[in-house]
Amino acid sequence: MKEFVYEGYKEGRKLSGKVRARDEVEAFKKLISEGVKPISIHEEKKKLSFKFFKKRVGEEELGFSLIQLSLLLSSGIPLTRALELVSSQTENENLKNAFFQVKEYVEKGYSLAEAFKRTGVFPEFLTEMLTGVQRGENLEYVFQVAGEYLQKVAEFKNKVITSITYPAFVITFSFLSLFVAVKFVVPRIAKVLEGFGKELPLITKLVILFSDVLTLFLLLLPLILLIFQFREKIFSRERLDYLTLKIPVIGKLNLYFNLSRFSRTLSMLLEASVPLSTALSIAVKSVSNVYLRKKLESLVSEVEKGKSFSALLSRENVLPELFVNLVETGEVSGELEKTLNLLAQVYEKQSDRLISFWLRLVEPLAILVIGITVGIIAFSVILPLTEISMGFKS
Repeated sequence: MKEFVYEGYKEGRKLSGKVRARDEVEAFKKLISEGVKPISIHEEKKKLSFKFFKKRVGEEELGFSLIQLSLLLSSGIPLTRALELVSSQTENENLKNAFFQVKEYVEKGYSLAEAFKRTGVFPEFLTEMLTGVQRGENLEYVFQVAGEYLQKVAEFKNKVITSITYPAFVITFSFLSLFVAVKFVVPRIAKVLEGFGKELPLITKLVILFSDVLTLFLLLLPLILLIFQFREKIFSRERLDYLTLKIPVIGKLNLYFNLSRFSRTLSMLLEASVPLSTALSIAVKSVSNVYLRKKLESLVSEVEKGKSFSALLSRENVLPELFVNLVETGEVSGELEKTLNLLAQVYEKQSDRLISFWLRLVEPLAILVIGITVGIIAFSVILPLTEISMGFKS
């Protein structure tokens, strides 16, 4: 079966999406049977994908829409009407079309879980939570919990991003200042000084050397970007992520972020009565660190065989002792989902403290870096000017 991308109209509304079929003719017939009038159908090709340019549905936006859906259902509005209202109020086109498609699939008789799954937009944990829920039964609770979870994940991500924004700004400012000085100011002054037969001061020579290195770097920049794009094929992503965990501050922040997200996802799925093995297989996908994810993925098959989750974590010896001990306590007490929710809160708070410490540390360091940068530039310019001035006097 191949996957085809289509655009078309249904009831005067423009739609776009994907359909699986053996060929274009079968894809066309499937769309017609669903009431869609296709205007274009073509087989989806795998393209070079630069992830930082790719449009996607944000967690915060999706979370807000799910909470909206929960509120509408709690108010007694029928499911299909609620989906239509959320679709009309959503600004993101991908999300707007996704909710409208869910409404159409539900009207055709698909289960709600299958309807959400077929869009390819909604996360897997949501479809799993909906699998065990009958239409109209606790739906508002599922959407409320899923929406709040996504918003918490987005809030935590934003905190992490905020913690690196200021240092990134300082580094960029320092780099641009050096770039302007070494490419345009210092070389001109150096030429004037050489015209007087004077030897360049050491600091000016070093700045000019940096200028040559910088020019080489800019020439190699396209190659560096290409290597970055294919870094997972050139280098082992697992090895890189393992080394990331060893970096001071950044390593701990990476670990806490992943443990918090994993714990909250697993807790939420267990609260929705999803079996542990299934919940674990979904929760591990929320772990962005490949080294940690592969370690956790290796446990899924053994959990399916009935082995203790905490015993397996203890055997792997990659997660903090606190995490393993509390998971064991949760298993023994029969309240694993509550324990995992507590762990998520613990690691979020530890991350907050780490981010606060990082920001307090970065501010004076940033001032120091800017001061050193400005000082180097000033001396590399002032010393040659002093030499020229003394040359005129003599």
